Amino acid sequence: MTRVPPSEDEAQLRRVLALTHQRDWCMERLSQLSLDGRMEEARAITAEHLELLETLDARRSLWVRIERTDA
Repeated sequence: MTRVPPSEDEAQLRRVLALTHQRDWCMERLSQLSLDGRMEEARAITAEHLELLETLDARRSLWVRIERTDA
């Protein structure tokens, strides 16, 4: 059976969900680091992921497709 390529809407939704998941992970990690008093590490995560934390735009994010090849 051949795979049907996903529609653009489905692909866009998957990308938004992936970015939302990453943003949520970052926010949870920042909260935990702050509660633990590890402020330097929290600032490092904030600096590293500031764009993701500020805006969530799947159309402007770089997406890389990794495909398995048989060598």
